[in-house]
Amino acid sequence: MRFRAHQAAAHVATRRLLLLFALVLVLLVFAVNAALALIYRLTFPWASGYPAYFFETNTGLVLLFVLGGCVLESLRLREGGRHVARLVGGRAVSGEEGAAPRDRYEQRLLNVVAEMAIASRLPMPQVYVLPREEGINAFAAGWGPEDAVLAVTHGALMRLTREELQGVVAHEFAHIGHGDMRLNMRLIGLVWGLQMVHTFGHALAEPDELGRRPASTPFGLALMAVGALGWMAGRVLKAAVSRQREYLADASAVQYTRNVEGLGGALRKIADQLRHHRQRWVSAQAEPLSHLFFFSPGGRWLATHPPLEDRIARLYGAPRPVLPAVPLPEPPDEPLLPVAALGLASGGSAAVRAARVASAPAPEGGATRQGLLHDPVQHAASGGALQRDRETLARVTRWHGPGERKAAVLALLADGDERGWQAWAEETRGLAVAAAVRAEVESLGPAARLPALELMLRRSAGAPLEERRALAEAARRVMQADRQIDPGERLRWMLLRHLLSGSRTSAPAPADDNHIAHLSKDVAVWTAFLARIIDVPGWYDDVLRELLPAERRPVGVPADGEALWQAWQSLERLAAMQRPLLVRTWVSTACRAAGGEPLPQPWADALRISACLLNTPSPQALSRQYIEVATDAA
Repeated sequence: MRFRAHQAAAHVATRRLLLLFALVLVLLVFAVNAALALIYRLTFPWASGYPAYFFETNTGLVLLFVLGGCVLESLRLREGGRHVARLVGGRAVSGEEGAAPRDRYEQRLLNVVAEMAIASRLPMPQVYVLPREEGINAFAAGWGPEDAVLAVTHGALMRLTREELQGVVAHEFAHIGHGDMRLNMRLIGLVWGLQMVHTFGHALAEPDELGRRPASTPFGLALMAVGALGWMAGRVLKAAVSRQREYLADASAVQYTRNVEGLGGALRKIADQLRHHRQRWVSAQAEPLSHLFFFSPGGRWLATHPPLEDRIARLYGAPRPVLPAVPLPEPPDEPLLPVAALGLASGGSAAVRAARVASAPAPEGGATRQGLLHDPVQHAASGGALQRDRETLARVTRWHGPGERKAAVLALLADGDERGWQAWAEETRGLAVAAAVRAEVESLGPAARLPALELMLRRSAGAPLEERRALAEAARRVMQADRQIDPGERLRWMLLRHLLSGSRTSAPAPADDNHIAHLSKDVAVWTAFLARIIDVPGWYDDVLRELLPAERRPVGVPADGEALWQAWQSLERLAAMQRPLLVRTWVSTACRAAGGEPLPQPWADALRISACLLNTPSPQALSRQYIEVATDAA
């Protein structure tokens, strides 16, 4: 879902929230009037009728307290996320004068937040720590990305690994990017107002200094009882608004980090804390703000978050055991990223790696320092060749014209074959830029060729339909010039069709049919096809062993032709958090088969194209073999 779709969804959710609030308010007015009328009858049984303006006064008081409470809390929230963070005992680590990290845990947190700002292309938020909270948790609050605050508990800093902390922080960035914060801030005011009736009833029934109950006690108790309905309604409102947006934030976190284990590990450690009754709030103000947090304990029906086991199962495709949530050793010292210079960050994960490498001192002996991301193509090319590829690719990114795009796409598909180049020459006859484009393409190394092809195809996707059809037909003729199509070329043809269509995905499958285990035959077909390229004995069996239980592993599946296209269409409909798991398994088993060496280029290209066809980012172990191109330049 794109940003405008997220905005539209947030607006719809806001309207739904206001309608629910109006309905609850009407029901609360009726409940208060009914309760006070009953109390009046029991207290004054001899009276006939009710006092003048009895119901009007009751209705006015309810509206005054509920709407007045909403307005009052909304005024307090004008300061944005900083007010919320201070309300629960937060301490600023960045974004305020004098704020600075006090130890390596907080220093690591600042770097992780900076990295996720780049990966999500959002402004760097102010960072707070909740020093008294030992439960693993976090929240994002504010009226928009420009005044956002991201707060993390002390327990999360102490008990989460770096990648797990990335998963939690990425989840909160997803809430910022999806427009959930504004909705949640409005929800704070509405729930506060609904609870004001209970607060007023408590004041009426409260005894004086001598312990004597006032005459208004029956009315106060009635208001407290009805006010409890307001509290319950507030919980229902929070549960109705928050649950589905948590699933979306989980999926986006995996997209930002390209890692299921980070977010999944954090949730599994929270499950351990729940088992040992350690997931409790210290701040009295934390519970009313439960819908803001990464996780909030509570009963299944009134919980503001989906069940923990459901979130874990969606991430992994199956239940996973808990992880011990024990304090970890102090992390290694990390040089702080220049967070003040990030601003509106862009550049995705490649920019994250570049920023971290630039800020890190060279380790002794030239070895890669543990915990620091290294150059994405360090294993793919030497320094001189890598620099030449970068310079050439920088020139390729400036190609926008239809002639340049056509010549480049066909040259990248000709793949050095003599008959392919002859067909290329026929297709590009009359293009003045053809010779120059061919020279640049032929100088590209393997780390840059596939990213360049993806860039040119994405740019061509915006061309008129007839131009795209002509490009596809020309590409087919070039690829068939040698009268044979190998598995790698078949994947490139599928990539061309996919990207020229605008990378549109199929409609999602029903919830009970979009898991890897339910699409075992399609998983086996695609894996068998990849095994024709990753020609290592046992690789196919290793993949299926990791992905599927023994009883679901198909035997004798086809690995080409129509079966391959049908498998692709089915796998496109996998759940958003299942596709990265599938790609990650292909890549990890291929890396083991390569014995720790860089993947052979045909393997790497096949796996990268498979990831692109499933609309999921390449895992880090694969993406580091390529020079990434900023696709937003298209």
